[in-house]
Amino acid sequence: MASVPRNVILDLLPAYIAGEASAETRTLIEEYAQHDPQIARLIRAGKLAPEVIPSRTTAPDDLEMKTIKKVRSSIRRQMLYVALATASILMIPLLAMQFGNEVNWSPFDFIVMGILLSGTGLTYVLISRASDSLAYRLGVGVAVVAGLLLMWVNLAVGIIGSEDNPANALYVGVLLVGLLGAALARLRARGMARALTATAVAQMLVPVIALIVWRPTLTDPPGLVGVFMLNAFFAAMFVVSALLFQRASE
Repeated sequence: MASVPRNVILDLLPAYIAGEASAETRTLIEEYAQHDPQIARLIRAGKLAPEVIPSRTTAPDDLEMKTIKKVRSSIRRQMLYVALATASILMIPLLAMQFGNEVNWSPFDFIVMGILLSGTGLTYVLISRASDSLAYRLGVGVAVVAGLLLMWVNLAVGIIGSEDNPANALYVGVLLVGLLGAALARLRARGMARALTATAVAQMLVPVIALIVWRPTLTDPPGLVGVFMLNAFFAAMFVVSALLFQRASE
């Protein structure tokens, strides 16, 4: 074996791995590999390389159509669940109106709440499908619930003063920050984490801006401390959502 230079074995190795070497050459290389661990590793690596990359297979012609139909069917089913859940929730104030005067919703109230509930549900259905990660889907859930509660409280009683206070319109900007951030992130987990962090910052900027521009209105209930506490609650929900998206990205 010592009579055969190692460089000759290395030159013959490609032909051996490709299966084009003669029987004598194959015997020579295999005997050499028994005494040279590096040559043996090269042979093993060369034999494994073609198997690591799977050959391209042709999918059935109807596979793509079946997949599309399956996805559409799943989305329609989830949209039906959203519609049923929305109707069920709206039945609560409707029934309450039949047995007392504590709840007095107008048709407009039912329409607005129906839009909020269905919009929240559909947003979750569409965005959560971007990932199978449980942390991602929980992040979407926390974010959309925070947005729903923010708009619900704001429209019902107002967060800064009454619901007629123009300062409350700033909360629309908070939601726009989240939506724009999600669009820029293309729903990727790491980008969504940044988007929800920006949303939390925007949430806490609202009372600061109101304190500068609409300071007299902060004396109305829930008061200055109450306004900051409410905003901190919603900001905390957006932060939790951002942390869940960060977890999903890892």
